[in-house]
Amino acid sequence: MNMFRFSKSVIISLSLLIISNNGFTFEQKDFVTDITLAKEMFDKGEHDAAIKYWESKQSAYGGQTGHYELELGTFYSRMKAFDKAEQTYLAGMQLDGKYPRLNISLSYIYLWTGRFDQASALLDETIKEYPDWWSGYYTKAHHEFLTENYQEAKILAEQSLSITETARGFILLARASFELNDTRSVISAIEEAINIEPNFLADLNAMKIYAVSLATEGLNGEAIAVIEEIKMNNEKAADDEELKKLLTELEKKK
Repeated sequence: MNMFRFSKSVIISLSLLIISNNGFTFEQKDFVTDITLAKEMFDKGEHDAAIKYWESKQSAYGGQTGHYELELGTFYSRMKAFDKAEQTYLAGMQLDGKYPRLNISLSYIYLWTGRFDQASALLDETIKEYPDWWSGYYTKAHHEFLTENYQEAKILAEQSLSITETARGFILLARASFELNDTRSVISAIEEAINIEPNFLADLNAMKIYAVSLATEGLNGEAIAVIEEIKMNNEKAADDEELKKLLTELEKKK
């Protein structure tokens, strides 16, 4: 049993729509130049201008492989224009490009709008069509986690990692394992994530479940060290009440 059960706060980041560029790439110099410019504008806060600029490129890139539609849908999604995003992703999926990132992005639209059954069905279809693609399993694992099917989330996260080891895959595995009180799996998964991407040392939620799991296993010194580490890497950690409570309990046992 975990020493502490942190309040569950599920935040589905829109950044999850920005999928890794490994595989299914679209190599066209002008396309890359134009989408890079549009993204730079968007990141500067010029949202309307960026979208308008990218919309103007539809005649050049739209209706081909789905890459244009993915990028346009992502702009809409980031603006929470989910209806537009959904229609754009669907249009891309009707093309012959066989571009599964459209499926993943659309599944998140379904999740954000509470259509969990539709998200699940779409992800099942994606996994069936692309059985060797890690992202399908990862996204389905995320779906299962959000709907509190933690055992299935853990299994799917492990399937994703068996294909491609990613830091976020290990983090998701750790979070599902934490909900299942499998503290040893939490510890190993967090450590694997940090080995791949050391910036997760600044992830407050991940490091908290890491510290709790270490403490649950009786590794109090290691748990205290993890708390001190997160305080150095994340300025919000010093004011985190759950982390303060855990540290107090651990120090009493020294």
